[in-house]
Amino acid sequence: MATTVATRLDQLIQQYEALHPLSKQAFERARRVLPSGNTRSSLYSDPFPLAIQSAEGSRFTTVDGIVFEDFVSDYTAGIYGHSHPVIRDAIQDALSTGFSLGGVIGKEAELAEILQRRIPSLEKVRFCNSGTEANTFAIATAIAFTQRKKILVFDKGYHGGTLNFGKADNPMNLPHQFVIGKYNDVAETKPFITQELAAILVEPMQSAGGMRPASREFLAFLRQAADEVGALLIFDEVVTTRLHYHGLQGALDIKPDMTTVGKYLGGGLPFGAFGGRAEIMDQYDISGSLSHSGTFNNNVFTMTAAVAAAKLITEPEIERLNSLGTRLRERANEMARNAGLTRLYFTGYGSTVGVHSTGDEASLLLDSFYFSMLSQGIFIGRRGFIALNLMHGEESIDRFLGAVRVFLRDHFTV
Repeated sequence: MATTVATRLDQLIQQYEALHPLSKQAFERARRVLPSGNTRSSLYSDPFPLAIQSAEGSRFTTVDGIVFEDFVSDYTAGIYGHSHPVIRDAIQDALSTGFSLGGVIGKEAELAEILQRRIPSLEKVRFCNSGTEANTFAIATAIAFTQRKKILVFDKGYHGGTLNFGKADNPMNLPHQFVIGKYNDVAETKPFITQELAAILVEPMQSAGGMRPASREFLAFLRQAADEVGALLIFDEVVTTRLHYHGLQGALDIKPDMTTVGKYLGGGLPFGAFGGRAEIMDQYDISGSLSHSGTFNNNVFTMTAAVAAAKLITEPEIERLNSLGTRLRERANEMARNAGLTRLYFTGYGSTVGVHSTGDEASLLLDSFYFSMLSQGIFIGRRGFIALNLMHGEESIDRFLGAVRVFLRDHFTV
């Protein structure tokens, strides 16, 4: 190597700070009133995050006037790209009808029917305002239905800010009786399958956990195990419905008892939903034992935008995006191998990609990759997060791979 990873990283950070003085200024202002300068922890990035001024299509412009191609896509929620005209028109229509109506508006049933057609397990469904809420309500629903307390989750699982099972204990987690199994490992999970389980909560592919897809064998084991002990199997498909028209449950032909969804399905507005077998969800019926309220559960903006946006998500478009993601992942891995850089690799499924590094300088290497991509106008998540959106095409992947090539050239002998 012509230069060490640490030295090159220092150079890239210095360049970043010099190019983005107004973003730094916005961060310093925000820190005076917001802890860490933000109100969404995943947006923080040392020395300061980019401050966005406007966005259109697959690109955004910062307050410093620098344009980036967006490969984060609001952590999968922005699958439509930025300012899609169909969604923009729908929101304008909602404005003309009034908002904060405080009553049934009719769009709820239309959206529920759309979700029911797409997701095999959603016999009945209820709306909320985020994936975190959806998983919170799904767990509570399972506990009420089974009259049990224990919930099986998995290492590196993320089901929201209060349901985060990463490397360290999260003091923000809800105080349920969680037991933590090993993701994608049947043998290590078997001891946790007991008659005390109310539910098994699992992502068919872990998103925040590094774009780690579960094997069909593992998910089929969970389905059988839940049946054997009378627990409910809950698929958290808040992210993974973007990977197949019928969710990964449809792709793998494994039907859970309940499913949670959210993110992009709200058309870019706050949204979450939980649902499943009719007998489970009927606990919320008029004569049932559960009640579920929320001021904005059926807000006119989300309902209208979500119904309009649903027309944009077709099977061919999902397949196109998945094909682009597969090409990006496979070609980037090939380029890294050819450069002799086996410590950097790309994982994921379809249109989602995770960048990983190993070795003594793993964090330095991943940070170097991040700042190198930024220096070339490519925006990815600091932790190695990549999600494509409908505005991306072959030329977007070419540009991304060109930036990978520059990173490898500048850091390693190709």
